[in-house]
Amino acid sequence: MSDEVPNPFISAMEGLKTRTSNAVEDTPNMDAPTGSIGEGPAWTGSKAREVHDDYLAPNAGPVKTALNNLVADVEAAIAELDPMVPEGTARAMRYDLQMR
Repeated sequence: MSDEVPNPFISAMEGLKTRTSNAVEDTPNMDAPTGSIGEGPAWTGSKAREVHDDYLAPNAGPVKTALNNLVADVEAAIAELDPMVPEGTARAMRYDLQMR
């Protein structure tokens, strides 16, 4: 039986978690841009209101919710990983990570 070593996927997922957190923080608030259409300072007119009502407003909430859940989703995936794996398995995992 081989020795157990730290799971390489965990450190890869921790990097993903950091990148995800940064992406969420860097994504502008969806409420302000969608609220500026129509009577607001950005777009005016019937076509702008139509784009807002038909495309932006219905999608702003789901996109915002998805962004807010990303970090928790990555954390949940990390929690499901075994912290220690056989050395041969870790070697195969590192190879797999390098090929991505």
